[in-house]
Amino acid sequence: MLELNIIEIGQSDYSSPIILAKAPGKDLRPCINYRLLNANVAQYFLLPNIEERVERLSAAKYITVIDLAKGYWKIPLSDRARRYSAFVTSFGTYVPFDS
Repeated sequence: MLELNIIEIGQSDYSSPIILAKAPGKDLRPCINYRLLNANVAQYFLLPNIEERVERLSAAKYITVIDLAKGYWKIPLSDRARRYSAFVTSFGTYVPFDS
């Protein structure tokens, strides 16, 4: 990920551990455990009303389906979000999404 410019070496006062997980029939993939961070960050937002969303969707002229498997890595994070998304390995601390 470092060679692909998906992450960069960084520093943060927040960091989460990373492990490699293998799904059946798939390659190893990095998984960052943000549970401790999530326990410390209060989330205040209203969930959308599903009936209202379905009604709006039914009036749509076009519906688009996009596969974002590779596009996920192209979405930059704000500096504030990068601070919270840092992860630590035995090789050092890294920050996702090189901007």
